[in-house]
Amino acid sequence: MRVRVDREELEEALKKAKESTEKKAALPILANFLLEAADERLTVKATDLENFLLVSVKAEVYEEGKACVPSQKLYEIVRNLSSAYVELSVEGERLTVVGGRSTYRLPLAPPEDFPEFPEFPEGGEQLPGSTLLTGIEKVEYAVAKEDANVALQGMLLRGYEERIHFVGSDGHRLALYEPPGSLSLELLLPRKSLKVLRRLISGIEEVLLSADAEGAFAFFSAEEWKLAVRLLEGEYPDYLSVIPEEFSAQVLVETEELLRALKRLKSLSEGSVFPVKLVLTDNALVLEFSDPELGEAREELEVEYAGEPFEIGFNGKYLMEALDAFDSERVWLKFTTPDTAALLEAEDYERDPYKCIIMPMRV
Repeated sequence: MRVRVDREELEEALKKAKESTEKKAALPILANFLLEAADERLTVKATDLENFLLVSVKAEVYEEGKACVPSQKLYEIVRNLSSAYVELSVEGERLTVVGGRSTYRLPLAPPEDFPEFPEFPEGGEQLPGSTLLTGIEKVEYAVAKEDANVALQGMLLRGYEERIHFVGSDGHRLALYEPPGSLSLELLLPRKSLKVLRRLISGIEEVLLSADAEGAFAFFSAEEWKLAVRLLEGEYPDYLSVIPEEFSAQVLVETEELLRALKRLKSLSEGSVFPVKLVLTDNALVLEFSDPELGEAREELEVEYAGEPFEIGFNGKYLMEALDAFDSERVWLKFTTPDTAALLEAEDYERDPYKCIIMPMRV
């Protein structure tokens, strides 16, 4: 193999591909890229056995071939070269990397040891890249990091009526983004795959999406890359049934004002749990934090509210993460009882079709 590639384009391809490698894997081969040179393209393959990614760039191919090379080392070398172009060539059991006056030689692993990739289908359903990226960004924070229910460790993506549902939940909160659109598939994407996709789809206008007949893999593709994702097994909980529809108290608040107030209260707390009490009174929303060792704080926001006084406690961290995902300047806070889930919803739901359900906590 011997090729010449634009350095910046190669750096970007390697940057995208390294999200799908496994640095501390039981299989050392997973810490490698498989480079394939053919048909005036250099293709970079990377996998952690959950994500199977191909990223290709234009190249001057002088000699076709393959090379299995340490991913992080190659990326760091290419990233720090100052030359406009990079030449890659296989010489014996080494990959020679030349950029300007810099020359590096990296050890190679046998290409035949690199894992087989699933076969990518032709075509698929079109999904705007901006829709996919926004959906991931709005619900990823709510996806469970560790949970007995494996299904909650992924984001649910499916078509529902005339909308596309992006759903994340860890059992204590639930985030739902439902922009207009159509999708015939129902996919449960692992948490790590969301990070890989976010890196890939920035600036992509259309993404082709499909799945195999067995329901084992989802396939995403654009002009310069293809990604196969091993889907999570299990049935996702009936998330629509937990969204409350009747409320005893609701108030419209300024998103940024409430977020800043929570951040100020958070400055007194320590650890991941940040208990905060919300108190609704006449035209006021009061936020209270109290800890015998850490101190006390009170924030009062002016709102339009004339109902019965209402108190409820939350993990303030959950409130902050939910508010961060809104694009709306004002958000509805809707409550049923102090012991049941609250609903956060954009003031203009058609413009920002996102909502979040948060379970209360005793404060």
